[in-house]
Amino acid sequence: MPKKFLQKLYALPEILGNTSVDFGIVENKNIMRNKGGLINNKGIVKKSRKGKLLVSIITPVFNGNSYLEQTIQSVLGQTYENIEYIVIDGGSTDGSLEIIKKYEDKLDYWISEKDSGMYGAINKGLKIASGDILAYLNSDDLYFPNSVESAADYFNRHPSTELIYGNCEFIGPKNEFLYTYRYPKFRWKSFVSLDTNTIPQPTTFWRRAIHKKIDYFDATLKMCGDFDFYAKVGKCCRIVHINRVLSRFRIHNTSLTILQEHRNKDEIKVIHERYINFSKIQQKVLSWCFTIQFKLLNLSLMFEKAYRCFRFAKLSRNL
Repeated sequence: MPKKFLQKLYALPEILGNTSVDFGIVENKNIMRNKGGLINNKGIVKKSRKGKLLVSIITPVFNGNSYLEQTIQSVLGQTYENIEYIVIDGGSTDGSLEIIKKYEDKLDYWISEKDSGMYGAINKGLKIASGDILAYLNSDDLYFPNSVESAADYFNRHPSTELIYGNCEFIGPKNEFLYTYRYPKFRWKSFVSLDTNTIPQPTTFWRRAIHKKIDYFDATLKMCGDFDFYAKVGKCCRIVHINRVLSRFRIHNTSLTILQEHRNKDEIKVIHERYINFSKIQQKVLSWCFTIQFKLLNLSLMFEKAYRCFRFAKLSRNL
């Protein structure tokens, strides 16, 4: 796995004698600006304190002006007070940069420069982050006002848990509610057997200590880096599902999930080759069992979807 996920940021002017630069972070917290980015902590060093773990959230964005502002507002509007918010822009040309600058006085760090893709941008943010709890929220998804507080509270009460995920609400382009999925407990063999990532990414939070065991996201993957990351984490760390809706995942025609569907399938094959060391029969049985469990958890929604399909087919025949 490649270890160089992060290109060195532009060097700061030598305006302080013993100030050092490490990927855009400076020891002297009074430095406010870096070329292409901003450090805006106004001399305050954010860190975890008793009962208030520091939660670092990274938003990667590239030409995401349609929903970026809503995403930023959902992070800034959290009820939890000890948050470090980092935005990593890949050199947007669609107005995303103007949105970032609009909120720069409320961000802890932002930068805009060409990068290697979404997971390269996430890694850049993770290496900059100071929090003991980490997460990333894509530029079209949303948190609920108490999402971070719920996650931080769980970690405080469960010190042995290393990564959590919750249930997820799915919304459309205009924030219209579509449905809510509930998810089963994490079982590693079942997880890696499936043809899709069954941990809803925007609901995940994890401890920084994880990266001492498994490094960061694989930036060579363009679509399934989160699937690969959870597979790595689950093999050596404790992953827990909490029965709470933690985020809103947006479905729209310009999302990477829809635009890169074929690449997504190819990368899932790569992940299967990396982690599945048991028989195909066992893989199919595990996949089948998970599917049944998932549908039972969402039984009323499954009936509703089936009814909609039936109605649509009936209307189509009558046209």
